[in-house]
Amino acid sequence: MSLNWAFFKESLSKRFIFITLLLLITVQAISFTLVNITVDKSVREEIRQSLEVSKRVWNQLLTQSNSMLQESAEVLASDFGFRSAVATQDQSTIASALLNNAQRINASIAILIDANWQLKAASSEAILFDDPSVYKDIIQRFDEQKNFQLMMYNGKPTQFVLAPVRAPRVIGYVLLGFDIDQERIIQASQLSGVEIALISSSTGTKTIKVVASSEAIADYFLSQNNTIATDEHSLQDIVINQEVFISGLLSEQTSTQHWIHVVFLESLPKASEKFNQLSTQYLTVSGAGIIIFTLAIFALSHRTLKPLIVLTEATTELEKGNFSSDIEGTDRPDEIGQLARGFEQMRTSIEDQRETITQLAYFDPLTSLPNRLNFKQTLSEAMASNTFGQISVVTFNLDRFKQVNDVLGYEVGDRVLKTVAERLSDAAHLPSAMMTAHVSGDEFSVMLNTSSQPPFEAAQQLRRSLDEAFEIDGTHIDLSVSIGIASWPKDSADPDSLIHASQVAMYAAKSKKEQIVLYDQALVAAAPQNLSLLSELRRAVRESELRVFLQAKVDAESSLVAAAEALIRWQHPSKGMIAPYHFVPFAEQTGFVREITKWVMREVISQWHHVQPLRGQMIISINLSTWDLMTGQLPAFLDSLLSEFKVPAAGICLEITESAIMEDPKIAQQTLNELAEMGFHLSIDDFGTGYSSLGYLKQLPVNELKVDKSFVLNMIENNNDRIIVSSTIELAHNLGLRVVAEGVETRELFDTLAALQCDEVQGYYINKPMPMEEFVAWRDKWYSLHT
Repeated sequence: MSLNWAFFKESLSKRFIFITLLLLITVQAISFTLVNITVDKSVREEIRQSLEVSKRVWNQLLTQSNSMLQESAEVLASDFGFRSAVATQDQSTIASALLNNAQRINASIAILIDANWQLKAASSEAILFDDPSVYKDIIQRFDEQKNFQLMMYNGKPTQFVLAPVRAPRVIGYVLLGFDIDQERIIQASQLSGVEIALISSSTGTKTIKVVASSEAIADYFLSQNNTIATDEHSLQDIVINQEVFISGLLSEQTSTQHWIHVVFLESLPKASEKFNQLSTQYLTVSGAGIIIFTLAIFALSHRTLKPLIVLTEATTELEKGNFSSDIEGTDRPDEIGQLARGFEQMRTSIEDQRETITQLAYFDPLTSLPNRLNFKQTLSEAMASNTFGQISVVTFNLDRFKQVNDVLGYEVGDRVLKTVAERLSDAAHLPSAMMTAHVSGDEFSVMLNTSSQPPFEAAQQLRRSLDEAFEIDGTHIDLSVSIGIASWPKDSADPDSLIHASQVAMYAAKSKKEQIVLYDQALVAAAPQNLSLLSELRRAVRESELRVFLQAKVDAESSLVAAAEALIRWQHPSKGMIAPYHFVPFAEQTGFVREITKWVMREVISQWHHVQPLRGQMIISINLSTWDLMTGQLPAFLDSLLSEFKVPAAGICLEITESAIMEDPKIAQQTLNELAEMGFHLSIDDFGTGYSSLGYLKQLPVNELKVDKSFVLNMIENNNDRIIVSSTIELAHNLGLRVVAEGVETRELFDTLAALQCDEVQGYYINKPMPMEEFVAWRDKWYSLHT
């Protein structure tokens, strides 16, 4: 029967009662066991003492029997006729007297021994023809010790006594032997109160003789054969007919080959009978105590746990949101009262905290406006109610708010946000306004019922509330806003999509430099196939599907390969080789380009030594994106790679576009200064296509400029492009910078750039991008053709 633990897990009171009773029963069981062990020791000690007494009784019986037998022997030895017959050596008279006396006193043998301890006559003539050596041990024992002896005679244990025959000097001895039969054993058993078995055994033979006080005991020792223990100082437990006896032993070696053992046995169950009543009483008292204790535990459990049950019910009410339920037991002075009072304090505290949490969960702590979650929930309820013909979400984003935080500090920025919230809340008193929310840092959303008002018109009314400049501590701050509008059910059918659509329209307004843009499906720039592109790019980096190709940079004067640019390719498992323009722009939009750049850096730096020429050093260029430049961990990451692969920083050139630098010039310059101090070559890529000023350019720690191929490709036919390239080369040289021209696809362009003193050229005329392992073979072939 298995215990159903789930039954106890459901109730503390059941576990309390069960564990308490289990402990009580366990203690009682241990106590009962200890009592039984103590009783068993006491019983065994009593049995040991009883067996010792039984041994003394046995010896005493033998002594008494010996006295009686000794008198009979002395009567025979003192008989005048017998002494005369011994003196005259009248054998027939001696034999007759021995036989008559043996029969009269029930002796099993009567023997006459002369003064020299030689056999002369016996009660049976057969004895005279036996081997005299049979009696030598008996005679020798009496010669050494004039006392009664237990000896083996005719295969039976026999008690012998000796009496001298005097006329008047000792002329011989009368030796009488008496069998120890079962009657004598029973008598000894009755006197001592224990069972007795007399066992005789012979060395070298497995045959034993047993005379016992009961047939069962005789059968037991006969079945044991000659495996009888001989240790007189220890007690043994033996089982006879499923009853345990404790046995003690007296042993005597009657000759060199014969042993006589007296075994004393007392029944352990019978000796324990007087203690059984005590055990029964103990069990009765224990059972009654357990019953009384169980009733007391039930009563105590009910009194103790009932208030807990009441508190549990109150907890259920709290779980349902009912904080008005009364807590019982607060007036009790005991621990339960303390718990109830603590619970009451907790209830009131939870009620206060719930209000606070609700405020934090659904309202923005800075502006006190509803937050994004609150806005979305309200929008979802409004759309589900089907009471509005059209609902519009207008999303506002503050332009150049980052500059406010950077220049004036975050405290001023927070005050601007509060002012915006106040103005929108005041303007939201329009009949169409349903909710105004602060959904993120510099972004606000307004929900409008535009069933009877065009969304664009309503948004214009809201925008006008923000036209006036903000005045913070005497400082006038003029901020414009970008506004996106999306309407339900026209633009979206669910709250998340509608909010997202308004944000898409807002970002479109920001990029188009327009104040208000209505959402249109055409604004979604991401192609359907791009939805899974990010996960595929992650797999490509993880499973090394990307490849690094190298394109040479050749010295325009010597035609030697001075450097190479690392370009990324994607070996797609099903689409084949994918050009970078298919995935790099998407990676830059999502920021995953940082992981791609890290992969390229590790690949290039790990293979840097394998692509070096036999003489000199070839620099390998790696392109950096805006994301890479804005990452503060870039220098540390590069330093770890250089240390791991033992590559000098001067062997790597980092190419940065003008647009990446101008995204955040301050951070860009800080990162570039750190990279320059580490020893990296720095290059401005696609120079001429960005918006950087020459004044800012000269502050950057760059080593070279790369002229964009849009100016190089047509410089032979277009004189304006030629002038731009020539001016750029001259400007760069005046600034101490090297110039690399990309897009060189003909020999004529190569020669023209060399004539303009361009330092290095790069393009399809020299080589197309190729795998790194092929690049080394191509470079060796190029050397052989141009040296």
